[in-house]
Amino acid sequence: MRKNYIHLVLLLLLNVSMFGQKVTISPTLINGMGYSGGSINLGSVPTTTVSLSVKVDVPSSAAAGNQGTIKIYFSRGTALASNVTNGGDGGALYFGGGNVATRSFVIELNWSDFLTSGGFIYAEYNNGTAYKSSNITVIKNSTVNTGTNLNPPKDAPNPKNIANTICCDQTIRLGEKPEPITGSQYLNPYGTLPYGIASVWETTARSPISFDNINKTLSIDYITEPGDITIKRSLGYYHNFEPVNKSNTVKIKVLPSPISNNEIFSNGSVNLDGSIEISYNNPVNIFGYQSFINLNMLQDPYYIPKRGETSIMIEKYEWEYRITNGTTEENIWTSIPNQFSASINSSYLPRSNSSKDNFYIIRRIAIYQNLKLTSNSLTISLRAIRENNTICCDQTLQISSSNEIEIPSIITGTTAISNKNKPLSYQWQSRTFSERDSKFSSWVNIPNSNSKDYIPPALEVIPGIGRNPATVPTYNYRRIATDTHYKGEEYYSNEISLTPVNNVNTSIPLIIYPNPATSIINIENTEMLIEDYLKDPSIDIVNIMGNVVNSNNFTKITPYLISIDISNLINGTYFINISSKNQDRRRGYKKQFTFIKNQ
Repeated sequence: MRKNYIHLVLLLLLNVSMFGQKVTISPTLINGMGYSGGSINLGSVPTTTVSLSVKVDVPSSAAAGNQGTIKIYFSRGTALASNVTNGGDGGALYFGGGNVATRSFVIELNWSDFLTSGGFIYAEYNNGTAYKSSNITVIKNSTVNTGTNLNPPKDAPNPKNIANTICCDQTIRLGEKPEPITGSQYLNPYGTLPYGIASVWETTARSPISFDNINKTLSIDYITEPGDITIKRSLGYYHNFEPVNKSNTVKIKVLPSPISNNEIFSNGSVNLDGSIEISYNNPVNIFGYQSFINLNMLQDPYYIPKRGETSIMIEKYEWEYRITNGTTEENIWTSIPNQFSASINSSYLPRSNSSKDNFYIIRRIAIYQNLKLTSNSLTISLRAIRENNTICCDQTLQISSSNEIEIPSIITGTTAISNKNKPLSYQWQSRTFSERDSKFSSWVNIPNSNSKDYIPPALEVIPGIGRNPATVPTYNYRRIATDTHYKGEEYYSNEISLTPVNNVNTSIPLIIYPNPATSIINIENTEMLIEDYLKDPSIDIVNIMGNVVNSNNFTKITPYLISIDISNLINGTYFINISSKNQDRRRGYKKQFTFIKNQ
């Protein structure tokens, strides 16, 4: 008897080890609605979607390893067989050396898989020994809604009997945002259950739209295409929706815009997907034409402008962006604070996630009194530096008087390491910046450049065209590390540049002030006995992207002092390039200064 007792105790302990609270299953959403505990109710719906998480806590005495699998099972009853649910095969579960691991699931439960008396689901981790969670019961109604078979409760509203109207007709200008369209309110006590009330809005607008199901409104973004717009709303039961109740039709008349030239563009590299690529250490400027408003068209939308007719500038601009990273904010436009100029630098865009590449859409709103009109939109991709993928360093290469270019040095790269501890492959890319047209080329793969480091070739001279002299462009390089084990995820390095510099005199007695500057910056020759330096200079102001923002637009105060108006520049860092127009003169020179523009 004692021996049998001991066996019984061991059996009980074994059962506790195998079936105790070592695996925990936690539903979170049932058909998109929050789970508050208790049974999972399939109701009369043919298919129910369940979001849940599973936590596996293996006792320290039982080594978990990484060979076990995690699955979600359903059963019609305790004495009946169990089967893996649709979406319930989680594959191998990794503990990373510990004894706790979690996994999220989205499973589907079919009404026909369960008896009227119900059933249950549970999670099982199996690494040779089965660790099961406790059961969560599943219940259902005795009938299922299929086709027209719908039996709503007596207190469920009938969509045919609901007052269904929407408001109101509008007249707007092309580029404006319409006022929200409001719908009549109605009770919907059964929400998204089969006999709840569903609404479907229909519109001919091609701009993005958003719905507010609580306030029963439809919002349409700025209208960017001509043509009148119609909107209507249909109501029906949520299950197998049929539009049994259609509202009146609201019309939005779209008139011509009195504002012209509200277009934005950039000189940044354009990817194959049409996005403009930037990095934090290499921002770009988003330029925009100055917008004008025709006051005659403002008063009369059908007025036909005449050649030479005077228009006035709009009052100000606003800049907006939205994130397209797949977040919940992807459809929300956000204003960029304190940016009212015609152009903007991409550095003003916030970073939503510093550990991932970020993708934005940016646009400009032209404002005159109470009229707001939108520009075209630009897509911007902001690369993050991840997985220790960096390269070094910038190089300045001298061009001698005989046009011989200094040979570049090797570009070194760190050993990039995946956060999954997998090796990464490399691909080097290059692009050029041409001072002739002030534009970056697109990034291109360099053939046979798959090593950790890269030896760039000698810089090439671009032959002159017509009156344009030969030039040596600046070359930019970067490295892409690719994780070949996880869907080919790519990690972009920082960028470095190889910049050619002419071997000319830079030791000249010029200074600039004030620095930082707000509206005026001065260039002074401190050797007053030598007048040549500012006699007939060439002066360009260039932003950090290499774009010329001021070319020879200056005022000579004295033979030794020049003043430049910088009040129209956006805040940021700029370079002043000063040189003699005739490089063959005895006093030929070239000088560069850096200054900061503040408000």
